Amino acid sequence: MSVSRFKWISVGGLIIIGALIGLVISTQLGWMLPSENPKSISHISSEASYEPVDTDFDLDKTAKAFTKVSQAILPTVVSISTSKVVKQSSDDFFSPFFRDFFGREIPQQEQRLQGLGSGVIVSKDGYILTNNHVVQDAEDMKVRLYDKRSFDAKLVGTDPLTEIAVIKIDGDDVPAALLGDSDQLDIGEWVLAVGNPLNLTSTVTAGIVSAKSRKIDIIGDDEAGREGGSFAIENFIQTDAAINPGNSGGALVNLRGEVVGINTAIATKTGGYQGYGFAVPINLAKKVMNDLVKQGYVTRAYLGIGMYPVTEAIAQRYGLERPTGVLIDQVMEDSPADKAGLKPLDILLKVDGQPMDAPNQVQNTIALKNPDDVVVLTIIRDKKTKQIKVTLGQKDMGKESVTHSEDEDLPKLGLQVKNLTDEIRSRYEEYEDEEGILVTNVERYSAAEEGRIIRGDLIFKIEDIPIKNISDYRQALKEFKKGQVVIFYLKRQSREVHAFVKLPE
Repeated sequence: MSVSRFKWISVGGLIIIGALIGLVISTQLGWMLPSENPKSISHISSEASYEPVDTDFDLDKTAKAFTKVSQAILPTVVSISTSKVVKQSSDDFFSPFFRDFFGREIPQQEQRLQGLGSGVIVSKDGYILTNNHVVQDAEDMKVRLYDKRSFDAKLVGTDPLTEIAVIKIDGDDVPAALLGDSDQLDIGEWVLAVGNPLNLTSTVTAGIVSAKSRKIDIIGDDEAGREGGSFAIENFIQTDAAINPGNSGGALVNLRGEVVGINTAIATKTGGYQGYGFAVPINLAKKVMNDLVKQGYVTRAYLGIGMYPVTEAIAQRYGLERPTGVLIDQVMEDSPADKAGLKPLDILLKVDGQPMDAPNQVQNTIALKNPDDVVVLTIIRDKKTKQIKVTLGQKDMGKESVTHSEDEDLPKLGLQVKNLTDEIRSRYEEYEDEEGILVTNVERYSAAEEGRIIRGDLIFKIEDIPIKNISDYRQALKEFKKGQVVIFYLKRQSREVHAFVKLPE
Protein backbone atom coordinates (compact mmCIF):
# COMPACT_ATOMS: atom_id res chain seq x y z
CA MET A 1 0.00 0.00 0.00
CA SER A 2 1.37 3.38 -0.99
CA VAL A 3 1.98 6.11 1.56
CA SER A 4 -0.50 8.50 -0.10
CA ARG A 5 -3.29 5.90 -0.09
CA PHE A 6 -2.64 5.19 3.57
CA LYS A 7 -2.99 8.88 4.38
CA TRP A 8 -6.38 9.13 2.64
CA ILE A 9 -7.71 6.08 4.54
CA SER A 10 -6.53 7.58 7.83
CA VAL A 11 -8.22 10.90 7.14
CA GLY A 12 -11.48 9.18 6.18
CA GLY A 13 -11.41 7.15 9.35
CA LEU A 14 -10.93 10.20 11.49
CA ILE A 15 -13.91 11.93 9.82
CA ILE A 16 -16.19 8.95 10.51
CA ILE A 17 -15.06 8.71 14.12
CA GLY A 18 -15.66 12.47 14.61
CA ALA A 19 -19.17 12.24 13.19
CA LEU A 20 -20.07 9.36 15.53
CA ILE A 21 -18.77 11.26 18.56
CA GLY A 22 -20.77 14.38 17.55
CA LEU A 23 -23.97 12.33 17.18
CA VAL A 24 -23.57 10.84 20.66
CA ILE A 25 -22.96 14.26 22.23
CA SER A 26 -25.89 15.90 20.46
CA THR A 27 -28.20 13.09 21.54
CA GLN A 28 -27.16 13.48 25.17
CA LEU A 29 -27.65 17.24 25.09
CA GLY A 30 -31.00 17.06 23.32
CA TRP A 31 -29.76 18.91 20.18
CA MET A 32 -32.54 17.75 17.93
CA LEU A 33 -35.25 19.42 15.91
CA PRO A 34 -38.31 20.43 17.99
CA SER A 35 -40.47 17.97 16.08
CA GLU A 36 -38.20 15.16 17.23
CA ASN A 37 -38.01 16.36 20.82
CA PRO A 38 -41.47 17.63 21.91
CA LYS A 39 -40.42 17.75 25.58
CA SER A 40 -38.33 20.86 24.79
CA ILE A 41 -41.48 23.08 24.41
CA SER A 42 -43.89 21.19 26.63
CA HIS A 43 -43.77 23.97 29.27
CA ILE A 44 -45.04 26.67 26.80
CA SER A 45 -48.77 27.08 26.26
CA SER A 46 -49.86 26.73 22.64
CA GLU A 47 -53.05 28.78 23.14
CA ALA A 48 -52.81 32.17 21.38
CA SER A 49 -54.99 35.13 22.34
CA TYR A 50 -56.36 35.54 18.80
CA GLU A 51 -57.06 33.54 15.67
CA PRO A 52 -54.85 33.85 12.57
CA VAL A 53 -55.55 37.16 10.85
CA ASP A 54 -57.05 36.86 7.39
CA THR A 55 -54.64 38.87 5.22
CA ASP A 56 -55.80 37.45 1.92
CA PHE A 57 -56.12 40.42 -0.42
CA ASP A 58 -55.64 41.29 -4.03
CA LEU A 59 -52.45 43.34 -4.29
CA ASP A 60 -53.48 44.75 -7.65
CA LYS A 61 -56.83 45.93 -6.27
CA THR A 62 -55.09 47.52 -3.28
CA ALA A 63 -52.74 49.43 -5.57
CA LYS A 64 -55.67 50.65 -7.63
CA ALA A 65 -57.43 51.78 -4.43
CA PHE A 66 -54.48 54.06 -3.66
CA THR A 67 -54.67 55.43 -7.20
CA LYS A 68 -58.44 56.03 -7.11
CA VAL A 69 -58.28 57.77 -3.73
CA SER A 70 -55.43 59.99 -4.92
CA GLN A 71 -57.32 60.95 -8.07
CA ALA A 72 -60.41 61.82 -6.00
CA ILE A 73 -58.75 63.84 -3.24
CA LEU A 74 -56.03 65.76 -5.13
CA PRO A 75 -58.40 68.29 -6.78
CA THR A 76 -59.78 69.25 -3.33
CA VAL A 77 -56.43 69.99 -1.68
CA VAL A 78 -55.13 73.51 -2.30
CA SER A 79 -51.92 75.45 -1.84
CA ILE A 80 -52.17 78.50 0.43
CA SER A 81 -49.58 81.28 0.19
CA THR A 82 -49.64 84.10 2.72
CA SER A 83 -47.76 87.30 3.40
CA LYS A 84 -47.58 89.80 6.21
CA VAL A 85 -45.54 92.86 7.05
CA VAL A 86 -43.45 92.71 10.22
CA LYS A 87 -42.20 95.98 11.67
CA GLN A 88 -38.90 96.15 13.53
CA SER A 89 -37.41 99.14 15.27
CA SER A 90 -34.06 100.23 13.85
CA ASP A 91 -32.77 100.67 17.41
CA ASP A 92 -34.58 98.97 20.27
CA PHE A 93 -32.37 100.71 22.86
CA PHE A 94 -33.54 104.22 21.93
CA SER A 95 -37.20 103.29 21.34
CA PRO A 96 -38.45 104.04 24.91
CA PHE A 97 -36.58 107.37 24.95
CA PHE A 98 -37.96 108.31 21.52
CA ARG A 99 -41.50 107.45 22.58
CA ASP A 100 -41.34 109.28 25.91
CA PHE A 101 -39.61 112.39 24.56
CA PHE A 102 -41.45 112.85 21.29
CA GLY A 103 -44.73 111.14 22.22
CA ARG A 104 -44.52 108.54 19.44
CA GLU A 105 -42.62 105.40 18.54
CA ILE A 106 -39.30 105.43 16.75
CA PRO A 107 -39.75 104.84 12.98
CA GLN A 108 -39.77 101.14 12.18
CA GLN A 109 -38.41 99.14 9.29
CA GLU A 110 -40.83 96.90 7.44
CA GLN A 111 -40.14 93.36 6.30
CA ARG A 112 -42.62 91.24 4.34
CA LEU A 113 -42.70 87.57 5.36
CA GLN A 114 -44.00 84.83 3.06
CA GLY A 115 -45.64 81.57 4.11
CA LEU A 116 -46.84 78.42 2.37
CA GLY A 117 -49.25 75.74 3.52
CA SER A 118 -52.13 73.56 2.44
CA GLY A 119 -55.89 73.45 2.81
CA VAL A 120 -58.89 71.23 2.04
CA ILE A 121 -61.95 72.50 0.18
CA VAL A 122 -64.99 71.30 2.13
CA SER A 123 -67.86 72.95 0.20
CA LYS A 124 -68.56 73.77 -3.42
CA ASP A 125 -69.02 77.45 -2.54
CA GLY A 126 -65.39 77.70 -1.45
CA TYR A 127 -64.99 77.11 2.29
CA ILE A 128 -61.53 75.71 3.09
CA LEU A 129 -60.26 73.97 6.23
CA THR A 130 -56.63 74.59 7.17
CA ASN A 131 -54.40 75.16 10.21
CA ASN A 132 -54.37 78.25 12.36
CA HIS A 133 -50.59 78.61 12.03
CA VAL A 134 -50.86 78.62 8.22
CA VAL A 135 -53.00 81.78 8.12
CA GLN A 136 -52.42 83.39 11.51
CA ASP A 137 -51.87 87.16 11.22
CA ALA A 138 -51.70 86.92 7.41
CA GLU A 139 -52.53 90.14 5.58
CA ASP A 140 -52.80 88.61 2.11
CA MET A 141 -53.85 85.08 1.20
CA LYS A 142 -53.74 83.41 -2.19
CA VAL A 143 -55.21 79.98 -2.89
CA ARG A 144 -54.07 77.87 -5.83
CA LEU A 145 -56.19 74.91 -6.92
CA TYR A 146 -55.02 71.63 -8.40
CA ASP A 147 -56.26 72.77 -11.81
CA LYS A 148 -53.96 75.85 -11.56
CA ARG A 149 -56.76 78.36 -10.88
CA SER A 150 -55.85 81.04 -8.32
CA PHE A 151 -58.11 82.98 -5.94
CA ASP A 152 -57.79 85.63 -3.29
CA ALA A 153 -58.99 84.26 0.04
CA LYS A 154 -60.49 85.90 3.08
CA LEU A 155 -60.35 84.74 6.66
CA VAL A 156 -63.55 83.36 8.17
CA GLY A 157 -62.05 82.60 11.58
CA THR A 158 -59.35 80.79 13.50
CA ASP A 159 -59.26 78.68 16.64
CA PRO A 160 -55.74 78.57 18.12
CA LEU A 161 -56.87 76.12 20.81
CA THR A 162 -57.38 73.35 18.23
CA GLU A 163 -55.04 74.70 15.49
CA ILE A 164 -57.96 74.90 13.05
CA ALA A 165 -58.81 77.80 10.75
CA VAL A 166 -61.39 78.42 8.02
CA ILE A 167 -60.87 80.62 4.95
CA LYS A 168 -63.09 81.19 1.91
CA ILE A 169 -62.68 81.77 -1.80
CA ASP A 170 -65.35 82.96 -4.23
CA GLY A 171 -65.12 80.02 -6.59
CA ASP A 172 -67.69 78.66 -9.00
CA ASP A 173 -68.58 75.06 -8.17
CA VAL A 174 -65.11 74.16 -6.89
CA PRO A 175 -64.36 70.49 -6.04
CA ALA A 176 -65.10 69.58 -2.42
CA ALA A 177 -63.73 66.72 -0.32
CA LEU A 178 -65.79 64.00 1.37
CA LEU A 179 -65.48 64.25 5.15
CA GLY A 180 -65.40 61.01 7.14
CA ASP A 181 -65.78 59.97 10.78
CA SER A 182 -62.49 60.02 12.67
CA ASP A 183 -64.05 58.11 15.58
CA GLN A 184 -64.24 55.06 13.31
CA LEU A 185 -60.54 55.23 12.44
CA ASP A 186 -58.53 52.18 13.52
CA ILE A 187 -54.88 51.87 14.46
CA GLY A 188 -53.06 50.13 11.60
CA GLU A 189 -55.50 51.45 8.98
CA TRP A 190 -54.01 52.70 5.71
CA VAL A 191 -54.10 56.48 5.23
CA LEU A 192 -52.76 58.96 2.68
CA ALA A 193 -51.36 62.40 3.52
CA VAL A 194 -52.00 64.97 0.78
CA GLY A 195 -50.57 68.47 0.60
CA ASN A 196 -47.83 70.74 -0.68
CA PRO A 197 -44.62 69.94 1.22
CA LEU A 198 -41.30 71.68 0.64
CA ASN A 199 -42.72 73.79 -2.24
CA LEU A 200 -43.72 70.58 -4.05
CA THR A 201 -47.38 70.90 -4.97
CA SER A 202 -49.96 68.11 -4.93
CA THR A 203 -47.94 65.44 -3.15
CA VAL A 204 -49.37 62.14 -1.87
CA THR A 205 -47.65 59.92 0.73
CA ALA A 206 -48.93 56.68 2.27
CA GLY A 207 -48.71 55.15 5.71
CA ILE A 208 -50.85 53.81 8.51
CA VAL A 209 -52.54 55.20 11.59
CA SER A 210 -49.79 54.72 14.16
CA ALA A 211 -51.75 55.86 17.22
CA LYS A 212 -54.73 57.95 18.31
CA SER A 213 -55.41 60.52 21.03
CA ARG A 214 -51.86 61.85 21.06
CA LYS A 215 -50.97 64.96 23.09
CA ILE A 216 -47.67 66.48 21.97
CA ASP A 217 -47.82 69.94 23.62
CA ILE A 218 -47.50 72.13 20.52
CA ILE A 219 -50.43 74.50 21.09
CA GLY A 220 -48.95 76.34 24.05
CA ASP A 221 -51.05 74.83 26.82
CA ASP A 222 -49.10 74.86 30.06
CA GLU A 223 -51.91 73.30 32.12
CA ALA A 224 -52.56 70.01 30.41
CA GLY A 225 -54.93 68.82 33.09
CA ARG A 226 -57.48 71.57 32.52
CA GLU A 227 -60.69 71.03 30.62
CA GLY A 228 -62.74 73.53 28.64
CA GLY A 229 -62.16 77.27 28.90
CA SER A 230 -59.18 78.66 27.05
CA PHE A 231 -56.85 75.67 27.35
CA ALA A 232 -55.58 73.86 24.29
CA ILE A 233 -57.27 70.73 22.96
CA GLU A 234 -54.84 68.15 21.61
CA ASN A 235 -56.11 64.75 20.50
CA PHE A 236 -53.98 64.11 17.43
CA ILE A 237 -54.02 61.17 15.05
CA GLN A 238 -50.44 59.91 14.68
CA THR A 239 -49.34 58.55 11.29
CA ASP A 240 -46.15 57.45 9.58
CA ALA A 241 -47.35 58.83 6.24
CA ALA A 242 -44.65 61.37 5.40
CA ILE A 243 -45.63 64.91 6.47
CA ASN A 244 -43.20 67.78 5.89
CA PRO A 245 -43.24 71.59 6.17
CA GLY A 246 -45.90 72.83 3.75
CA ASN A 247 -48.18 69.85 4.44
CA SER A 248 -49.86 71.76 7.28
CA GLY A 249 -53.57 72.10 6.64
CA GLY A 250 -53.65 69.28 4.10
CA ALA A 251 -55.79 66.16 4.15
CA LEU A 252 -55.30 62.84 5.92
CA VAL A 253 -57.48 60.42 3.93
CA ASN A 254 -58.60 56.81 4.39
CA LEU A 255 -58.88 54.29 1.57
CA ARG A 256 -62.53 55.18 1.08
CA GLY A 257 -61.46 58.66 0.03
CA GLU A 258 -62.81 60.27 3.21
CA VAL A 259 -60.88 63.03 4.96
CA VAL A 260 -60.29 61.79 8.51
CA GLY A 261 -57.84 64.45 9.68
CA ILE A 262 -56.19 67.80 8.97
CA ASN A 263 -52.40 67.42 8.88
CA THR A 264 -50.88 69.71 11.47
CA ALA A 265 -47.45 68.84 12.88
CA ILE A 266 -44.36 66.65 12.73
CA ALA A 267 -42.01 65.39 15.41
CA THR A 268 -38.54 66.26 14.18
CA LYS A 269 -35.03 67.27 15.22
CA THR A 270 -33.99 68.15 11.69
CA GLY A 271 -36.97 70.22 10.48
CA GLY A 272 -38.08 67.40 8.16
CA TYR A 273 -39.91 64.08 8.27
CA GLN A 274 -38.61 61.54 10.82
CA GLY A 275 -41.44 59.06 10.84
CA TYR A 276 -44.02 60.85 12.99
CA GLY A 277 -46.81 63.07 11.73
CA PHE A 278 -49.89 64.37 13.50
CA ALA A 279 -53.35 65.40 12.32
CA VAL A 280 -56.37 66.99 13.99
CA PRO A 281 -59.28 64.49 13.91
CA ILE A 282 -61.85 65.59 11.34
CA ASN A 283 -64.74 65.31 13.84
CA LEU A 284 -63.16 68.02 15.99
CA ALA A 285 -62.25 70.10 12.92
CA LYS A 286 -65.84 69.91 11.65
CA LYS A 287 -67.24 71.12 14.95
CA VAL A 288 -64.85 74.08 15.03
CA MET A 289 -65.49 74.87 11.35
CA ASN A 290 -69.28 74.86 11.74
CA ASP A 291 -69.06 77.26 14.69
CA LEU A 292 -66.69 79.63 12.90
CA VAL A 293 -68.82 79.72 9.75
CA LYS A 294 -72.13 80.05 11.60
CA GLN A 295 -71.24 82.56 14.31
CA GLY A 296 -67.62 83.66 13.90
CA TYR A 297 -66.39 82.04 17.12
CA VAL A 298 -66.24 78.60 18.73
CA THR A 299 -68.84 77.59 21.30
CA ARG A 300 -67.22 75.39 23.92
CA ALA A 301 -69.04 73.06 26.24
CA TYR A 302 -67.67 73.20 29.77
CA LEU A 303 -67.41 70.60 32.52
CA GLY A 304 -65.14 72.41 34.98
CA ILE A 305 -62.53 70.00 36.34
CA GLY A 306 -58.78 69.74 36.73
CA MET A 307 -57.43 66.23 36.16
CA TYR A 308 -54.39 63.99 35.90
CA PRO A 309 -53.75 60.49 34.49
CA VAL A 310 -54.14 57.58 36.86
CA THR A 311 -50.71 56.21 37.82
CA GLU A 312 -49.83 52.77 39.18
CA ALA A 313 -49.73 54.22 42.68
CA ILE A 314 -53.19 55.77 42.30
CA ALA A 315 -54.54 52.51 40.84
CA GLN A 316 -53.15 50.61 43.82
CA ARG A 317 -54.66 53.09 46.26
CA TYR A 318 -58.11 52.75 44.64
CA GLY A 319 -57.93 48.97 44.23
CA LEU A 320 -57.83 49.06 40.42
CA GLU A 321 -56.35 46.13 38.51
CA ARG A 322 -54.45 48.53 36.27
CA PRO A 323 -54.07 52.29 35.71
CA THR A 324 -57.22 53.49 33.96
CA GLY A 325 -59.28 56.66 33.88
CA VAL A 326 -58.27 60.12 35.10
CA LEU A 327 -58.06 61.48 38.62
CA ILE A 328 -60.24 64.54 39.24
CA ASP A 329 -57.90 66.81 41.16
CA GLN A 330 -60.00 69.97 41.20
CA VAL A 331 -63.67 70.87 40.76
CA MET A 332 -64.24 74.52 39.84
CA GLU A 333 -66.70 76.34 42.05
CA ASP A 334 -70.22 76.74 40.57
CA SER A 335 -69.17 74.75 37.48
CA PRO A 336 -71.41 72.07 35.92
CA ALA A 337 -69.22 69.42 37.56
CA ASP A 338 -69.66 71.09 40.96
CA LYS A 339 -73.42 71.38 40.53
CA ALA A 340 -73.66 67.70 39.54
CA GLY A 341 -71.83 66.60 42.67
CA LEU A 342 -68.40 65.62 41.36
CA LYS A 343 -65.66 65.81 43.98
CA PRO A 344 -61.87 66.02 44.05
CA LEU A 345 -60.26 62.54 44.18
CA ASP A 346 -63.07 60.97 42.14
CA ILE A 347 -61.75 58.70 39.37
CA LEU A 348 -63.43 59.45 36.02
CA LEU A 349 -63.60 56.22 34.03
CA LYS A 350 -66.04 56.92 31.17
CA VAL A 351 -67.95 59.70 29.44
CA ASP A 352 -71.18 58.44 27.87
CA GLY A 353 -69.81 54.92 28.05
CA GLN A 354 -66.57 55.79 26.27
CA PRO A 355 -63.46 54.85 28.30
CA MET A 356 -61.17 57.73 29.31
CA ASP A 357 -57.48 57.13 29.95
CA ALA A 358 -55.97 60.60 29.57
CA PRO A 359 -56.98 64.23 30.26
CA ASN A 360 -56.79 65.14 26.58
CA GLN A 361 -59.33 62.42 25.78
CA VAL A 362 -61.75 64.03 28.22
CA GLN A 363 -61.03 67.47 26.74
CA ASN A 364 -61.69 66.25 23.21
CA THR A 365 -64.88 64.40 24.17
CA ILE A 366 -66.31 67.47 25.90
CA ALA A 367 -65.13 69.73 23.06
CA LEU A 368 -67.33 67.77 20.63
CA LYS A 369 -70.40 68.47 22.78
CA ASN A 370 -72.53 71.60 22.96
CA PRO A 371 -73.60 73.65 25.98
CA ASP A 372 -76.69 72.19 27.67
CA ASP A 373 -75.87 68.68 26.45
CA VAL A 374 -76.26 66.06 29.18
CA VAL A 375 -73.40 63.58 29.60
CA VAL A 376 -73.22 60.52 31.82
CA LEU A 377 -69.97 60.18 33.75
CA THR A 378 -68.88 56.86 35.20
CA ILE A 379 -66.75 57.44 38.29
CA ILE A 380 -65.19 55.62 41.21
CA ARG A 381 -65.69 57.09 44.68
CA ASP A 382 -64.85 55.26 47.89
CA LYS A 383 -63.98 52.21 45.77
CA LYS A 384 -67.55 52.09 44.45
CA THR A 385 -68.57 52.69 40.83
CA LYS A 386 -71.42 55.11 40.20
CA GLN A 387 -72.85 57.20 37.38
CA ILE A 388 -73.48 60.93 37.49
CA LYS A 389 -75.40 63.00 34.94
CA VAL A 390 -73.95 66.43 34.16
CA THR A 391 -75.54 69.23 32.13
CA LEU A 392 -72.64 70.92 30.36
CA GLY A 393 -72.24 74.66 30.60
CA GLN A 394 -70.55 77.20 28.34
CA LYS A 395 -67.41 79.15 29.01
CA ASP A 396 -67.46 82.80 27.94
CA MET A 397 -63.98 82.15 26.56
CA GLY A 398 -65.68 80.26 23.75
CA LYS A 399 -65.85 83.55 21.87
CA GLU A 400 -62.22 84.37 22.43
CA SER A 401 -60.58 82.08 19.96
CA VAL A 402 -61.30 83.95 16.77
CA THR A 403 -58.96 86.41 15.11
CA HIS A 404 -60.22 88.73 12.44
CA SER A 405 -58.97 90.88 9.60
CA GLU A 406 -61.37 93.25 7.89
CA ASP A 407 -63.90 91.66 5.55
CA GLU A 408 -64.59 92.96 2.09
CA ASP A 409 -68.11 94.05 3.07
CA LEU A 410 -66.84 96.28 5.92
CA PRO A 411 -65.24 99.73 5.73
CA LYS A 412 -61.48 99.57 5.15
CA LEU A 413 -60.33 101.10 8.42
CA GLY A 414 -56.88 99.51 8.40
CA LEU A 415 -57.49 97.60 11.64
CA GLN A 416 -56.80 94.08 12.80
CA VAL A 417 -58.52 93.03 16.01
CA LYS A 418 -58.85 90.03 18.32
CA ASN A 419 -61.35 88.94 20.91
CA LEU A 420 -59.95 88.92 24.43
CA THR A 421 -58.51 85.62 25.67
CA ASP A 422 -57.02 84.61 29.00
CA GLU A 423 -53.61 84.69 27.35
CA ILE A 424 -54.18 88.26 26.10
CA ARG A 425 -55.54 89.34 29.48
CA SER A 426 -52.41 87.96 31.13
CA ARG A 427 -50.32 90.27 28.95
CA TYR A 428 -52.63 93.27 29.36
CA GLU A 429 -53.43 93.19 33.07
CA GLU A 430 -55.28 96.51 32.80
CA TYR A 431 -57.88 94.72 30.62
CA GLU A 432 -58.30 91.74 32.96
CA ASP A 433 -61.87 92.64 33.90
CA GLU A 434 -62.82 94.55 30.74
CA GLU A 435 -65.05 93.71 27.78
CA GLY A 436 -64.16 94.61 24.21
CA ILE A 437 -61.83 93.72 21.35
CA LEU A 438 -58.08 94.31 21.21
CA VAL A 439 -56.42 96.21 18.36
CA THR A 440 -53.49 94.06 17.21
CA ASN A 441 -52.37 96.06 14.18
CA VAL A 442 -52.99 99.45 12.55
CA GLU A 443 -51.95 100.07 8.95
CA ARG A 444 -49.97 103.19 8.14
CA TYR A 445 -51.90 106.07 6.58
CA SER A 446 -55.20 104.27 7.23
CA ALA A 447 -58.45 105.76 8.52
CA ALA A 448 -57.80 104.14 11.91
CA GLU A 449 -54.34 105.68 12.17
CA GLU A 450 -55.65 109.11 11.19
CA GLY A 451 -58.25 108.73 13.93
CA ARG A 452 -55.37 108.07 16.40
CA ILE A 453 -56.18 104.43 17.14
CA ILE A 454 -53.00 102.54 18.07
CA ARG A 455 -52.01 98.94 18.60
CA GLY A 456 -52.96 97.76 22.09
CA ASP A 457 -56.12 99.86 22.34
CA LEU A 458 -59.27 98.14 23.58
CA ILE A 459 -62.42 99.05 21.62
CA PHE A 460 -65.39 98.78 23.99
CA LYS A 461 -67.97 101.00 22.25
CA ILE A 462 -68.66 102.55 18.84
CA GLU A 463 -70.98 105.55 19.19
CA ASP A 464 -73.67 104.14 21.54
CA ILE A 465 -73.20 100.48 20.53
CA PRO A 466 -71.39 98.30 23.15
CA ILE A 467 -68.62 96.11 21.68
CA LYS A 468 -67.97 92.84 23.49
CA ASN A 469 -66.64 90.72 20.64
CA ILE A 470 -65.84 90.77 16.95
CA SER A 471 -69.42 89.95 15.96
CA ASP A 472 -70.57 93.13 17.74
CA TYR A 473 -67.81 95.09 16.01
CA ARG A 474 -68.77 93.90 12.54
CA GLN A 475 -72.45 94.53 13.11
CA ALA A 476 -71.80 98.02 14.49
CA LEU A 477 -69.78 99.11 11.45
CA LYS A 478 -72.67 98.16 9.19
CA GLU A 479 -74.88 100.71 10.96
CA PHE A 480 -72.99 103.72 9.60
CA LYS A 481 -72.65 105.28 6.15
CA LYS A 482 -69.47 105.70 4.15
CA GLY A 483 -67.87 109.08 4.77
CA GLN A 484 -69.46 109.39 8.22
CA VAL A 485 -67.23 110.32 11.17
CA VAL A 486 -67.75 107.77 13.95
CA ILE A 487 -66.58 107.97 17.57
CA PHE A 488 -64.68 104.93 18.88
CA TYR A 489 -64.57 104.58 22.67
CA LEU A 490 -61.23 103.09 23.71
CA LYS A 491 -59.34 101.91 26.77
CA ARG A 492 -55.66 102.72 26.45
CA GLN A 493 -53.95 101.11 29.39
CA SER A 494 -55.62 102.80 32.39
CA ARG A 495 -57.11 105.71 30.44
CA GLU A 496 -60.31 106.10 28.47
CA VAL A 497 -59.79 107.86 25.14
CA HIS A 498 -61.83 108.65 22.04
CA ALA A 499 -61.00 108.24 18.36
CA PHE A 500 -62.84 110.12 15.61
CA VAL A 501 -62.67 107.85 12.57
CA LYS A 502 -63.94 108.81 9.16
CA LEU A 503 -65.29 105.75 7.38
CA PRO A 504 -63.68 105.53 3.91
CA GLU A 505 -65.96 106.28 0.98
